[in-house]
Amino acid sequence: MLGKEITTSQMREFEVVEEIRSVLRVIANWMAVPLFMAFWISDLIYVPQFKWLFLGLRLTIIPLCMLAKYELRKEQSFTRAQWFAALYAGLVALPINIMIYFIPDVGTGYYAGLNLVAIGGLSFIPFSTGFFVATALGIYLPYYLFTALKIQTLPDLWPVVLNSFFIIGSIVICFLIRFFHEQLRMREINSRLALKAEIANRDHIIKSKTEEAVRLNTLSTQFSPQVVQAIREGKVDLEKGVRRAQICAIFVDIVGSTERVVRLDQAKVDLVLARFMDTVVSIFLKYDITIDKFQGDGILAFANDPIRYGDYTQRTCLAALEVREALRQDREFYLMNWKKEMQIRIGISAGYANVGFYGNKKFFRSYTAIGAPLPFASRLTNLAEPDQILIDSDIAQTLQSEGFAVKNIGERVIKGFEGDTHYVFELNQAPVVRKDVSASSCPHCPDSILYLDTNAQGHFVMKCRACGYEAAEAQAVGAL
Repeated sequence: MLGKEITTSQMREFEVVEEIRSVLRVIANWMAVPLFMAFWISDLIYVPQFKWLFLGLRLTIIPLCMLAKYELRKEQSFTRAQWFAALYAGLVALPINIMIYFIPDVGTGYYAGLNLVAIGGLSFIPFSTGFFVATALGIYLPYYLFTALKIQTLPDLWPVVLNSFFIIGSIVICFLIRFFHEQLRMREINSRLALKAEIANRDHIIKSKTEEAVRLNTLSTQFSPQVVQAIREGKVDLEKGVRRAQICAIFVDIVGSTERVVRLDQAKVDLVLARFMDTVVSIFLKYDITIDKFQGDGILAFANDPIRYGDYTQRTCLAALEVREALRQDREFYLMNWKKEMQIRIGISAGYANVGFYGNKKFFRSYTAIGAPLPFASRLTNLAEPDQILIDSDIAQTLQSEGFAVKNIGERVIKGFEGDTHYVFELNQAPVVRKDVSASSCPHCPDSILYLDTNAQGHFVMKCRACGYEAAEAQAVGAL
């Protein structure tokens, strides 16, 4: 029962059974027999004529206690435990009632022995109200029946009335003790259940927060800080399942990496690849480009999901140009460790794809995109020359309208896409305004870039995508 969610009353019932066992065990083992035999001394003094009869009656407590010990070993239900306790109290009181019957004095003080039984039973045994009344009747009802048989005249009644005041007082005191004790026990149980619920709730919160932290930490390697923040704040829901979306896929591959891996020391290879991955991933995340997967020493990524931008193709192309330039600026490092210049091929393609979490949620899930743009970008990489960026015709048309320098290198056969005519373009340079914008950085967010936008008055401003910072209008105009 304790392993399940239980109510206050259910827990109290379980504890009542244990309390009854504990109280009866103490009474049967340590109290009943010594007290019964000790009071035989009073029998010798006050009713010596009944000393052997009363001794026999008092000795009945021994088998009664042995029976109680035997019964206490059995499994007890809540109701059965109370029935047994009430019966035990009545049987303990029965020898005293029989003694009262044999004593000629109607107002004998032996009734006080019943009060001791009542205090021991009604005060310490956690009876319910019904069993409390039943136990009190089992203790005192025989007293009134036996006494009624001895009353001959009206004066014989007054000692019984006087004794009744003490009997009623004992019962009331026992009831109040039992009532307040029960109230305290219920409060204690409520406090324990509340604490248990609080601990369970905190454990649940800690578990959910830990899972969320692990999940966000995992996502932080795939998404930019701005996207992770949007996910944390609930602005982006990644659990809606796979959806159809327009994306711009980009694939970056190292030229001649196999030959370098064979010829160079493994430590040098690990150092170079770590530097290359760090450079590319950092730039991709800077432009809110989602990292899809690592394919050997290549990196596949896509833009426009989970956060969508109107200029997602331009952002992808700016990232490609910045990657190429960053690797050129790191020329000395690669010459020293790669033993030649780091050259790459880049392919970029746009189109529709299915985007979302794929895989088994229990074991492994990856946020990825499945669709034509990704393999097409990879095929363009295979066609590219060292340090060349190839794009498809749709992207080229978009970039040309914005002043990007692109060159048509003619029709090409794309493996896996042989059924269509494909004109391939080379991306050479971004327009001046785009270069200025990409070079601008937010003073509050070093890893963010400023982009050109309009404010509420319709004026051009440079904005930070991360914190909303706006550069001066003059600066934006100067960038134009």
